[in-house]
Amino acid sequence: GAGAYWNIQRSMRLEAAKKKDGGGDGEDGESAGVAVQTMGVAGQAALGGAWRLMDHNAKYVTDKDFLGQWQLFYFGFTYCPDICPNELIRMQAILDGLDKDAATKEKVLPLFVTIDPRRDGPAQLKSYLADWHPRLLGLTGKQEECDAAAKAFRVYFSKTQLGPDPMDYLIDHSVMFYLVDPKGGFVDYYAPNATTEQITERIVKAIKSFKP
Repeated sequence: GAGAYWNIQRSMRLEAAKKKDGGGDGEDGESAGVAVQTMGVAGQAALGGAWRLMDHNAKYVTDKDFLGQWQLFYFGFTYCPDICPNELIRMQAILDGLDKDAATKEKVLPLFVTIDPRRDGPAQLKSYLADWHPRLLGLTGKQEECDAAAKAFRVYFSKTQLGPDPMDYLIDHSVMFYLVDPKGGFVDYYAPNATTEQITERIVKAIKSFKP
């Protein structure tokens, strides 16, 4: 729909802005999915940070529990009719591509963070993600915890009520993958206009050039 188109167009503008020397600010923080800001490195976005969420096995974890491994984040929700399934197909293709290279095989942990914890409890996430990549870990929590994680990555989302039932709604949201290194530092993000082959290539390059 129009919201998804707007998300893709915004992502394309952010990708273009990111490539410019010195980076620069993104769109207004009230409405943008990702505000591109500099952190002393030209073009590097100020994303990520500390978070606390519950995994799909009903165990609370924090960003510190994942230190020592690469993480590929995606923010979405299990009741998403089309965008999220499409992006999970893309994520699976990226992971399959990474696993073909001995230097990157099984080095990236995929994380699906829900922006809809009201409907996406641990059991719902576990059941939904069972149909996708076997390493994919779902993360949920209290609304404020999921909101804080989304805010850390500048994820835009907006709920649209579809009918009188309070549980009948859709969520328009940013469409992006985020790569975090073993030190917990944000490395890169990948918009819908990047092919899975291009994303895989960029992740391989990041892993091979990483200095522990």
